[in-house]
Amino acid sequence: MNEIMTEKQAARYLNRSTKTLQRRRRDGQISFIRDGRIYYRRADLDAYLAARRTEATKAPPPAPAPKYKPLNGRAKAHQDALLDII
Repeated sequence: MNEIMTEKQAARYLNRSTKTLQRRRRDGQISFIRDGRIYYRRADLDAYLAARRTEATKAPPPAPAPKYKPLNGRAKAHQDALLDII
């Protein structure tokens, strides 16, 4: 059975304000039931969310380049010599 929600409950379910819900209803984006008051079916709210879902279209950005260059052979020898002194 479909769960019926009041406007306030539906707004809380969608994490939106009641004003936003009213605008979506006025624009025909969300189905609703008018029976003295305005009610929403959970299935209709889920369909609204599913219709607004988008897939990622880009690959994630590449990892940033290392901040420092790796030591070459000569620099590594100097570093090792300094560490021996310490």
